[in-house]
Amino acid sequence: MILRTTIGAFTHAQETADAIEALREDRLFLRSTIVVQPGGIQAAVTYLAEHETPPILIVETDAEGGAMMEQLGRLADVCAPATRVVLIGRDNDITLYRTLIREGITDYIVGPADVDQLRQSFHDSLTEADAANVGRVIAFTGVRGGVGSSVIAHHTAFALSQTYGEQVIVVDLDIPYGTAALVFNIRARQTTADALSQMNRMDEVLLERFMVPYGPSKNKVSILPSPASLTAGIDVTTEGLNTILRLVRNMAGFVVLDLPHTWQKWFRELIVECDELVLVAEPDLACLRDMKNIVEFLGSTRGTESPTSLVLNRVGIQKRAELSEKEFRDTLGTSVDLVIPADIAAFSAALNNGELIFKTTPKSKVVKAINTLATTVSNRQDEDEKKKRLSLFKK
Repeated sequence: MILRTTIGAFTHAQETADAIEALREDRLFLRSTIVVQPGGIQAAVTYLAEHETPPILIVETDAEGGAMMEQLGRLADVCAPATRVVLIGRDNDITLYRTLIREGITDYIVGPADVDQLRQSFHDSLTEADAANVGRVIAFTGVRGGVGSSVIAHHTAFALSQTYGEQVIVVDLDIPYGTAALVFNIRARQTTADALSQMNRMDEVLLERFMVPYGPSKNKVSILPSPASLTAGIDVTTEGLNTILRLVRNMAGFVVLDLPHTWQKWFRELIVECDELVLVAEPDLACLRDMKNIVEFLGSTRGTESPTSLVLNRVGIQKRAELSEKEFRDTLGTSVDLVIPADIAAFSAALNNGELIFKTTPKSKVVKAINTLATTVSNRQDEDEKKKRLSLFKK
């Protein structure tokens, strides 16, 4: 998750100011504005008496006991009620901490704070509340065109709905070539292109009308298909995509994004910002090269809270010509998370019959692999399981 917000900080210690400045490099704040000013709580009171309160406020004080509570009282008089306040103080007292939390302080840190303390505070106290009420965004993309990432995305969406019984929304962002309507065998009423063309009036009610439900209501899958048209005349933009994502995250427990093979600005931002990224490749040299390039581009920007799953698809078609899991691991410096075995006949039969492979061959190895992937990307595993990124390479 990435916060898009403004943070105002009023500090005493230079160490605290430096630590807050360092938060700009944290993935959580890539899209946030951070303003640091000296003077502590008193400076915050003076400033907020004449300016709008930022959504997140960090204040530092060197006062203790009654003097500190008096300062907080003056701050409360000028601070907007919905503001999240992180207080940095000198008193290391659990009773004081509990009192401050009861009074509405978001978190209390014993100062001077370092960057690790601040990062942990934000991840614990801010993202938990924000993430609890929004869907998990899972983006799928192939490192090259034609490796099957769209089919995997669509089937994983269905697996998520069946496993967790929650609403799943599939957004097909491949405007000219998208296949969501074909895979789910639905007739599109409106498309992603229609939604992007009406951003000035888009809301949840209108977007709901654009989406097509799949199968019985218990399946809980809705699809915003692409027009699959070369003449749609609509380009995906960061602004339009952000509007759609803001809406669908409030409408479903999981949002599955089917991304085209491209390298436009909106695509680069999205693969950094999504909650989970699934990179799909076939076991050949060109895919290994391209996967390595993307992994190196992502670097440390995604962080451990927003993992990337590496998937090898269609393994076993040409065993002698394929690269091994070890060759991928040695080159990438990390393990492949999942292997999906080749079963072209099963997928072709399912597509030709207008069915998902879950219905045509429910006991196949492919279904087992996709169910494993759905569990992995859901972020619903037990903590012990989260530490083990499952690989079906292991016999």
